[in-house]
Amino acid sequence: MSLPIPSTSNVGISAPPKLDPRQTQAMDAPLIALTQQCNGDLRQLLFAFFSFLNRRTDFYLIPHPDDVQEGVSTTMGFAEGDAEKLLLAAFRQFPLRRIPKGVAARKAGIAKSPASAPSAPKTDQTTSNATNTTTDKTTTTTKANSTPESSIDAGSSADDPKKKQDVSSSDRDPVESLPSNMKGIEYNEDGLQIPVGNGGSTPRYKWTQTLEETTVLIGIPNNLRGKDFDVSLTSSKISVKSIKPLLPGQSTPHVFVEGTLVEKIRPAESTWTVEGGVMIVTLDKLQKKFWSTVVEGDEQIDTELVDSRRHISDYDEATQAQLRKIIFDQTQYHKGLPSSDEILGKPSVIPPLPAGVEYIDKKKLDEVEKKK
Repeated sequence: MSLPIPSTSNVGISAPPKLDPRQTQAMDAPLIALTQQCNGDLRQLLFAFFSFLNRRTDFYLIPHPDDVQEGVSTTMGFAEGDAEKLLLAAFRQFPLRRIPKGVAARKAGIAKSPASAPSAPKTDQTTSNATNTTTDKTTTTTKANSTPESSIDAGSSADDPKKKQDVSSSDRDPVESLPSNMKGIEYNEDGLQIPVGNGGSTPRYKWTQTLEETTVLIGIPNNLRGKDFDVSLTSSKISVKSIKPLLPGQSTPHVFVEGTLVEKIRPAESTWTVEGGVMIVTLDKLQKKFWSTVVEGDEQIDTELVDSRRHISDYDEATQAQLRKIIFDQTQYHKGLPSSDEILGKPSVIPPLPAGVEYIDKKKLDEVEKKK
């Protein structure tokens, strides 16, 4: 994991390389899982990240003073001060976002009135998450976060202090309060969500998609494992339930997501897994097309704004070879250099044209233009 030592001057520190949407989408899932494992505490997340850089990479290595004095070059580590410059360059690549006026005051008011703030049952491990509690009305009017919200609702037990007293802490299931899924969601003039990661958000889950598959992220209590869930994926339906009731007074398993899919899937090729408070369900599409939503009746996205570009590696080897040949030949043509067939000595295969139709010869056109 070494990088050449950059210059100690500001000139040598360039902006970090940007990720394309596909790379960003692929990295979001593990980062969400890590954030959940840290209970949303960014200090723990940053400590774990820099601890990894210190233990497993040469990010914290600096050259020996004698080697620097003698001009010995090395590809390990960084010149002293350059690592910090790289961090600042990465940090400054994204603008600061100012909190809209009045939002902080409204959230503070909500935090001071617990009767109006339904929350999931508390645990000894998750008392610090009380600040994440919001009212149902606030959830529908604010904008989306990057982590899916647990669909478990505390129900009337949060509004009735007598019920809270009747339920002992030993009888409560450890359910964590997760951020709202609907914060930050933007809509177009038709009321459709502007897609993020080619997907969208609902109060129960967040989702992204490619042309081949759809990924559903469902917020779940951190204490639950795969064995605690009853997941059913058929060609047209999805059902994600808990094996046992999760809330006091609940007599049936808790339903996280259930309904009819908007398009058919291949159940045998679809998978699900649980990672750090998030269930990740991957649905393999039967038809290669972009979905407007996942479950019928849920909010839809504007599919016209979906990024439909495909990376060349997504195609089979034969198609990749043809695409690379076309790209190479186009580049050679614009440079006035021979095509791949001409380099290899292959005759150019020109398909026949109907009678009375002929190909336009660029050389003849150039000669005509010169005569003018």
